[in-house]
Parts: sequence; structure tokens; C-alpha cells
Amino acid sequence: MNILSVSFSYSEQSMGRRGLELMDHYLNFSDIIKIDLPVCNSNKPDGEVPLEVHALCAKMDEADILVFSVPEATAHYAAAFKNAMDWIVCASSFHSDLGQDSPFYNKPVYVVTFTPCYVDAGHRHFEMTKHLIEKMGGLVYNSFVKKDGWIKCLPENYEWVQEECNEILFTTMPPAINRKEDWSHWPVTWVKQYNEWNNQWRMK
Repeated sequence: MNILSVSFSYSEQSMGRRGLELMDHYLNFSDIIKIDLPVCNSNKPDGEVPLEVHALCAKMDEADILVFSVPEATAHYAAAFKNAMDWIVCASSFHSDLGQDSPFYNKPVYVVTFTPCYVDAGHRHFEMTKHLIEKMGGLVYNSFVKKDGWIKCLPENYEWVQEECNEILFTTMPPAINRKEDWSHWPVTWVKQYNEWNNQWRMK
């Protein structure tokens, strides 16, 4: 079973990444990816994106299950998560049925937030995060908040994440669903329309 984890934080000392390292004790991740992507600045529907985006998509495409560590920021998902999702959309040439070409199409996704808060916090982005992931074709099986991280997210404190890891290990995989083919012409159409629109501005 290929279980891939992604830490959607730009912090070099990310609690999210360190939490995933604890989970790795049980889940033996194929990789723990640390997001390090430039700000998405493209509106070209040509699928041309940084090599790091293609590498991220390839890793996700190979995985059976994904564990996303998504920090909460201003009661929302962190910018690194949205930025990565935007780049994935760019890589799929902006076609409208986003889920059809998503690298996590029809795959179980678990969302976890590691937070130093010890009160009821860290979960406020879950509905928005779930909506975005499922809009892009993923299947959010569950979302977890791991609180009190400055005290509990410590080296070798594996028991802190054991319950969540047990749930992930016993994931029931969804039935296979074939992607539709009726969207395959859209990227070409979008590129043509984009070029026609862009040329009008260039001639201005």
C-alpha cells in the first residue's frame, strides 16, 4: 500500500511535517513531501507549470492513499495548500471538470492539522478543505486535529498519533472509477481561446 504524505507549510520547522514524521512510524510513508512551490502566477491553459508541480502530481498519482497536513491560518486553510491546488489545476490545463485529471482522483485523502492550540481550534478550515479536495476528485475519508502540539508533538511520542494511524491503515479502498474521455479536447480549445484573447491585448 502506497501511502503518501504532504506537508502544506513553507516553514522550515513545520509542526505539520514533524507530526507526519511521527505518523511515519506506523504508516511507513512512501514519502513526506514538503511543499516548496512559487506563488501560482499563471492563467495560461497550456499545462506548462514548474517541474516541482509535475513531480508533486506524479507522486500523488502513484499513491493509493494521501495524508495532507494542512495548517489552519486565519480560520482557513493555509496559503501553501491553496497555492498547490491552484498549480495542480494549471497542470491539468484548466479544464472545467477538475476532478477528471486530478492526481488524487477517486483516492482516499486524510486531512490532519497539527496545532499548538489546546482549546477547540484547528478544525475551522475542514469543510472548506474537504470541499476543495472533493471538487478536484479526491475522497476525504476523515479529518483530524492534533492539539497541544508544543507539549505532545515531540520526538518519539508516537502514541499521540496512533489512533489516527490505525484508522488510515485499515482504509477501505473505493471501487475503481474510470475517468471520462469527453473532456480531452478542452485543453486545446482553451489554449486557442486564450491565445485569441491575449493577442487582442498585445495589439492594443
